[in-house]
Amino acid sequence: MLFIVFKAGNANYALEASQVIEVIPLVTLRACPGAPAYIAGLANYRGTGVPIVDLGRLVGDAPCAVYLSTRIILTPYAGGGNQQRVIGLLAETVTNTVEREEADFSQNNVAVPGTPCLGKLAVNGTGFIQRVVVAQLMPKELEHMLFTEPEKSAS
Repeated sequence: MLFIVFKAGNANYALEASQVIEVIPLVTLRACPGAPAYIAGLANYRGTGVPIVDLGRLVGDAPCAVYLSTRIILTPYAGGGNQQRVIGLLAETVTNTVEREEADFSQNNVAVPGTPCLGKLAVNGTGFIQRVVVAQLMPKELEHMLFTEPEKSAS
C-alpha cells in the first residue's frame, strides 16, 4: 500500500494514500475563536470551509512549524449517522511517500490513557513510522463540533 509520510512534533507518521483527497500548500487560515487549541482554523477549499487540525498540537507539544514543506492533507472524516466532512491535517515535512505492507505495521505503541489513539508502528531505517488512522486519532469533541447543528438564538 502507498502511504503519505509526514512529521508532527519529532515523530514520523504515515497516512494511507487512499484516505487522502488532496495535499495542498499551507494557506492563510481563518481563526475559530473558542475552538480547541488543536484546531488551527478554517481553510477555504473549493468554496467550503474546512476545519484544519494541527497535528503538532494534537499529538505533540507544539503547533506545526511553518516550513516550505508544511502542508495540509485533506481527508474525509466520518461522523455518526453516515455523515461525512472533509477535514485538513496540518503537518510538517509532507514530502514523501512510502510503499508498505499491512504486516509492516505490527508493533504497538505504548498506550497512554487520555491521549489520541494512533496506529501501529513500523520500523523505518533507525527509527519508527506510525500509521495514522484518522477516525481513531480525532477527539470525540471534533465529531460533535462538525456534525451537530448549531443552536438557533431566540429572536
